[in-house]
Amino acid sequence: MRKSTAHVQQLQKMYSLDNGRLQGEAGWEKFPLFWFILFLSYQCTRKCRYCYALNQAGVGRQRLEMDEDTFAVLLDWIPDVWRRNNVKVNIVNFLGGEPLLRTDRIRKVMDVVYSHTDGMQGLVNTNADLVDTVNWDDLESIQWMTVNIADTSLEELARRMNVIRQRSNVINQTIAATLDEVNLERVVDITRFGMENGYRLRFYKNLFAAPGGEYHRKLLKKYHEVVDLLEKYIARGFNVHTTFLIDILIPSWDLPSSPYPCGRRLAVVFPDGTIGPCIRNHGFTTGTILDPDPLRRLQCAMFHYDGTRSDLPEDCRECPSRDVCQGGCPNDKLLVTGNSAGRSVACDLHREIIPRLQHLDSLQRRS
Repeated sequence: MRKSTAHVQQLQKMYSLDNGRLQGEAGWEKFPLFWFILFLSYQCTRKCRYCYALNQAGVGRQRLEMDEDTFAVLLDWIPDVWRRNNVKVNIVNFLGGEPLLRTDRIRKVMDVVYSHTDGMQGLVNTNADLVDTVNWDDLESIQWMTVNIADTSLEELARRMNVIRQRSNVINQTIAATLDEVNLERVVDITRFGMENGYRLRFYKNLFAAPGGEYHRKLLKKYHEVVDLLEKYIARGFNVHTTFLIDILIPSWDLPSSPYPCGRRLAVVFPDGTIGPCIRNHGFTTGTILDPDPLRRLQCAMFHYDGTRSDLPEDCRECPSRDVCQGGCPNDKLLVTGNSAGRSVACDLHREIIPRLQHLDSLQRRS
């Protein structure tokens, strides 16, 4: 596979170009403030019970894969939204289903991005089942790859991630694990494997498990074990990344604005061409890629992940973790309580774990 130096140069231009477009503040200049989340297909090699797409793919739609006419419109829609959103650093995130089933479409999207924008980061989320047979030339413009470990053994995961390292232009690999029964038991082993091999980590609670109760107690216990282990790695000189480490939290965020783009700077596209404000909610849509004024269609106050929302309880505004928690994920609240208002459904858990993550950040800076 040839190295895509032209695309690297484009990304460097995007990061350095002073073009008046919105970018992150103080230290967050390369953080993507606008996210294109593309579910081009729900076809997959697995059926994970905790998968948002699997649990919702049949909600109000029959189409499992984007047809050619809709895909052709999407290729015009992405640069149009890019021009209108006036945000400097954007990311294109391919999800599914399994995106590696159609790498030809990944290439076409990234070719359009390269030709018609100042550049975007390219990210693929995969279970890595197909790494031995995929056409890697189609993925030459992808810089980031997140591998969902599912129930794959650590030995097989190591082999697959080594294949990705050898055959791709990916500059960073991340291990993602939804903490179902299997991964909750081995989360410390996954953490150890990731740290020893230089991979970033993402751990998510399983919202389709019964909320609260025994699951949350065990989850909190395991989160503490993970943080204990990461503290030891920092003491040994390892570089520990806490951004998005647990439940998509950004513990080092201490700015008054919310870092989460939900309902504001998030363009989620589904296989039938509908669009929505949430990466996890596939039943709630606000329009289609055929509609005029795409930015207006993507605005949705119900999904604002923001600590300034008027429907948060007063103690949320006084909480020392408010800049990180931002009141909690609106869709988590919708799923569990039927309403996006109120405190985070993981409030008790995050009140304990956010200060510990912030402590990790302070140790990392000192080291």
